[in-house]
Amino acid sequence: MRNNWIKQFGATMSTIVLAGSLAACSSGAGGGEAKPAAKETSAAAAQATTSGATKEAGGAAAGAKGNEDLKGEFVLWTWEPEHPTALAEFNKKYPNIKMKRVNVAAADVTKKLQTTIASGGELPDVIRIERGQKAKIFDMNVLENLEAAPYSADKSLLFDYDIPTFSKDGHLISIPDDMSVAGMAYLKPLAKEYLGTDDPEQLEKMLPDWNTFIEKGKEIVQKSGGKVKMFPGLGDVYTFIKGQRSGSYFDGDKLNTSVLQQVVTSLVQFRDSGTVDKLDQWTPAWNATFGQEKYIFAMAPVWGPQYVISPNDKKEGRWGLMVAPGGGYIAGGSSHGIPKGAKNAQLAWKWIEFTSMTQEGALSQHKDGVFTHYKKAYDDSSFTNWTWPSFGNQDIGKKFFVDISAKTKDVSENVNDLVLNDVMNIILQTLAKDNSFGVDQAMDRIKKELKAKAPNITM
Repeated sequence: MRNNWIKQFGATMSTIVLAGSLAACSSGAGGGEAKPAAKETSAAAAQATTSGATKEAGGAAAGAKGNEDLKGEFVLWTWEPEHPTALAEFNKKYPNIKMKRVNVAAADVTKKLQTTIASGGELPDVIRIERGQKAKIFDMNVLENLEAAPYSADKSLLFDYDIPTFSKDGHLISIPDDMSVAGMAYLKPLAKEYLGTDDPEQLEKMLPDWNTFIEKGKEIVQKSGGKVKMFPGLGDVYTFIKGQRSGSYFDGDKLNTSVLQQVVTSLVQFRDSGTVDKLDQWTPAWNATFGQEKYIFAMAPVWGPQYVISPNDKKEGRWGLMVAPGGGYIAGGSSHGIPKGAKNAQLAWKWIEFTSMTQEGALSQHKDGVFTHYKKAYDDSSFTNWTWPSFGNQDIGKKFFVDISAKTKDVSENVNDLVLNDVMNIILQTLAKDNSFGVDQAMDRIKKELKAKAPNITM
């Protein structure tokens, strides 16, 4: 859901699928604006959020005296301007803590950490970590254990699927900032015509798993004379099934072949079914499909409505949101970690704790257009209520943060996954171009490429 992160996600996906940009839904590198999501939130939810924020702010102001002994300035490396409402509320609670923001592009954080450590330079007090860089940074062993004193992070405040994703050696070392759960969007006119309904709950019952989905897709292709398919390309399919896979691709340096083969088998099954076209993700042709009526379904991360669908489809009310066959998955997002030896680590922690692990922080972030991972905030239905023009009157907030989130898991990754991403780029291209390229050939090619790129990986 983060504007700047999306540009980084487009860059990351280009190594997974094909070179491409997400120009239609991103801002300039390293910079951007906080999203005015509150303008699109329903009036009732906006009022409830504002009312709650006012109450929380009052309590923060009243308790500010007790926090005045916390003084100083912490340094944050980030590619985003921090959110104005959240920062203002934080300063009410901690009037003597100041933030110094240092702009570092998401893709450059790892390199800047490495060069700073090598030169003996001073590390920041907190760093924003983009999902695509997370495995590299975690592997550097430079982040504090946030469950230990003086931080004492309470992981029960986060969603269950967050814990393994942001942990190393069994302890949290970064705290997730923005929600990145994902579901499946669908074009309501096509769903109504070819599936008989555009109601999300009915569609979820009709399409509980990918095998059923494929069979329905075959019927639709036949009924439409090949004019309508389920997805624009295999990259979209991979986004779903990679996020839903049964386990990690790697256990240390060991490739979990069975997990990978399940994914490859599904890709080949989709390719051979004829229900998927051959467009590459994040290309102009792919972006243009959102304004057309050729493909019924689309991947839908929480940032998708605002930054992918709306820029490419100016018509309102054409889309619906549902839980994907197989459940939810995670696409993108960022987190905050504290480097070991940070000079003002306690001050930095107060910022992380406030914005990501308190009710008042969740409310203030909400006003800035960010849904945090603070689990208790979602107990209030007014907090999750969120509509968007492309989706008409559907409460997509409830669908994302209640229905989809309840069926979402996340799968831990390490640095070897980054190598596999490059290899899967080759596999996806070959599968789309060569119908004779099957599961065995794909697995052999993957093993060959991994051996050449990363001899440390064992099969």
